[in-house]
Amino acid sequence: MTILCNLQNINLAFGQKVIFEDAKLSISMGDKIGLIGLNGHGKSTLFNILSNKVNPDISKPPFIFDKNNENFHLFYIPQELEINDFADLDIPNFYLSFYPTLYKIHKELAEVQAVLAEDYSNEKMMNRQQDLMDQFEANQGWDIENSYLNYLALFELDHKDRPVAKLSGGEQRKIALSVGLSSKATLVLWDEPTNHLDVETIEKFEDELNSSSATYMIISHDRYLLNHVTNRIVHIERGNINSYSGTYLDYLEYLEEREKELAKNLDKLQNKHRRELAWMRQGVKARGTRSKKRVDGYNNIKSDISDLKARARRVTELNLTHTGRKSKELIQIKEASFSYKNDVIFSHLNFSIYKKDKIALIGPNGAGKTTLINILKGDLPLSTGTRKALDQLKVITFDQKRESLDMNKTPFDIAGDGQDFVHLGDGTTKHVISYLEDFLFTRDQINRPVYTLSGGEKNRLQLAMFMRQSADLWIFDEPTNDLDIETIEILENELSNYNAAVLIIGHDRAFLDNTCKTTWLVHNKEIEVFEGGYSQVAPYLQAIELEKKMAKKTQDSTPKNVEVQPEVASSDKVKMSYNEKKRWKTIENDIAKQEAEVENLKTQLASFDFTTPTAEQTQEYEKMNAQFLKSEKKLSKFYEEWEDLSGKEI
Repeated sequence: MTILCNLQNINLAFGQKVIFEDAKLSISMGDKIGLIGLNGHGKSTLFNILSNKVNPDISKPPFIFDKNNENFHLFYIPQELEINDFADLDIPNFYLSFYPTLYKIHKELAEVQAVLAEDYSNEKMMNRQQDLMDQFEANQGWDIENSYLNYLALFELDHKDRPVAKLSGGEQRKIALSVGLSSKATLVLWDEPTNHLDVETIEKFEDELNSSSATYMIISHDRYLLNHVTNRIVHIERGNINSYSGTYLDYLEYLEEREKELAKNLDKLQNKHRRELAWMRQGVKARGTRSKKRVDGYNNIKSDISDLKARARRVTELNLTHTGRKSKELIQIKEASFSYKNDVIFSHLNFSIYKKDKIALIGPNGAGKTTLINILKGDLPLSTGTRKALDQLKVITFDQKRESLDMNKTPFDIAGDGQDFVHLGDGTTKHVISYLEDFLFTRDQINRPVYTLSGGEKNRLQLAMFMRQSADLWIFDEPTNDLDIETIEILENELSNYNAAVLIIGHDRAFLDNTCKTTWLVHNKEIEVFEGGYSQVAPYLQAIELEKKMAKKTQDSTPKNVEVQPEVASSDKVKMSYNEKKRWKTIENDIAKQEAEVENLKTQLASFDFTTPTAEQTQEYEKMNAQFLKSEKKLSKFYEEWEDLSGKEI
């Protein structure tokens, strides 16, 4: 597979916060990469490095960004469109905001056409108009425009005469999708492309990515999306960039195996530590002239063990609290409807919410989900029918806007509100540091001003503030937007075990599957109830989509709606055989030689020159890497053999 670009020796720190440390990344033509990692750990920063917006720190050896393909061209689709700088562009022309050359031609062409409208015989302007149109075509302008407009139609973005600034978040995302999919670039970077989108649009986006031969890298918290549109996962953790070939589901299975291997490796390291400790306790004469490197290696083993422990996935305990009421039915809506300015929004509403309900609320953008929430809360009166609710029902909503944070305060100041302890909704207290650590904040982050945190870390802090409260009914409006996958998994684990009522508006299909036992689908101005999460509703949604396509064809209409085991006591040990005694005398030397070989290969790999890699050099690197893996495996077997022998009596 042709290598598109190589990045070597990426080092970057903001103050004491290390983002990358000797990291490397290689991207090949045809890669469909899912980029994951905790918020604030470098995903957006990596995109900025690739886009030449951020330069890594000066280091030795120096940072290298080698674009091996002479036609390398990168295209970046950010989370938010830059609307204010392009107020003159309407929806059909907004793609020009991503193409400075085409935008400049477009503006001059508009000026020329304005002159010709007054004086159509102006030959100089006519020649200039033709010249500009030729330039536009030479820069693939017409092809890009046609593709962009086709995608706008695919995503059903209507009323294109509206200002872009007046569009909803979901509609602006449809523009961004159309821009990215119509790009001719060799590498497209997608930053959370499906935020604020309904499931139907997300699935269309998935289909387009799957049918495309484009090379792309995508940051997303949508695990369904990552599993369906990627063939490689790149995970940023602790300053490193780790790459895995396969889908997101494959990667999760790999992580499970890695966790099992982690326990084995920890056991091996601890046994190695025991072996080296025994050696260090020998007198100087017994150790003889053994190398200083082995002494240094002994001193580093404890830190190796600590590092392996830190790699274990952290299980945190969030604490949603509730008022403790025993009433079963919280809200009942019966024979109800709701209209706004003679427009019927809902009809024939009949449902109840009970104390332990876990409800997913799904439906297209604009179908009325927010209106339904306001009806449930009692903020909007029904047009007909009845709404009964528990006396003094307490409903709390975690919405897309989130509460504002004081940027100059620290998470400690905000969470504790001037005190050392957080007072939770159930009457219990918890130390501020311990509480924030539950939300994956490090001690360094806890005492830093909020403005130094990433967007995802700010969202996590808002989540921590929100979850201090108690309620009879919790409503989560797009709770996973901008949260990293690790935090989403923490949240869904807590919600799935929560004993009070929860209603979730969301488009993260995996999240809904893992947390909800019932799904409400807003369709045809009614609520259709399904037992189960999103997967239970998916076939029904596909049938609806098929009906829409058939209706469009026949009627030309587009309806909207590790714990280490203790050593065996000497008296219980099995005695070594004659051959095992002989092997016990030589295995130390074999381990030392193998350790030296592994270190030598590791040094060679780290110093490999990627500045002008040829096919032969790339082949040599791959051969060397295979040899390194083989050598590591052999060393691991030696450790296992030593461990087995050490448990026997000589």
